[in-house]
Amino acid sequence: MGQRQFKPEETAESVSVEQAVSRLDVDALGEVAGSAFDHAGELAAFEFGHTAAVLGAIRLASRRSRHATLECERLAAVFDVDPDSIRGADATIASHLTPPADAAEIRTLRRHLIVTEELLTAVRSATQPRPNCRPALAAAAPWLLGRAEQATTRPDDAAIGLDERALRAHAARIRRDLEFARLGTKLHALVVEDR
Repeated sequence: MGQRQFKPEETAESVSVEQAVSRLDVDALGEVAGSAFDHAGELAAFEFGHTAAVLGAIRLASRRSRHATLECERLAAVFDVDPDSIRGADATIASHLTPPADAAEIRTLRRHLIVTEELLTAVRSATQPRPNCRPALAAAAPWLLGRAEQATTRPDDAAIGLDERALRAHAARIRRDLEFARLGTKLHALVVEDR
């Protein structure tokens, strides 16, 4: 990932979440980081400094997203901030938010989404609507795979078939549930409110 340079009018203390995510080339984290910073960034800034608080919010967003967790040392090197200050700011902001769902629940939702998307792809391409899923994935949505199996063994029964529109809606619900699980209740509400 490339790193963008500060514009001349930027100073370390005036760095906003938007400027920092742009400089770090992690723009996808901006919305969540901005909501986290707006909620508890001032408290973290009071104790650890403004830039550390901004970076703490960005790190928290990376931990609660599909993005790889940003290492404090990398953030510290780019912005010349103490890594322990970033860790402390991250922890302070996190302490004012509800925790995300546990890893097992997030993993189950992700697997369920994969199965649903594979079925949706199969239905769209008019191939056999039962994807060849690994056992771990198959266990995530056995009822959905069972319905796909019935659709292939009883193709004349319209009540059993897989509806593309219903699968798309189901996938959208799972994506929302997965976002909710990753962010936690409070942060999810803040992000939705800021949209």
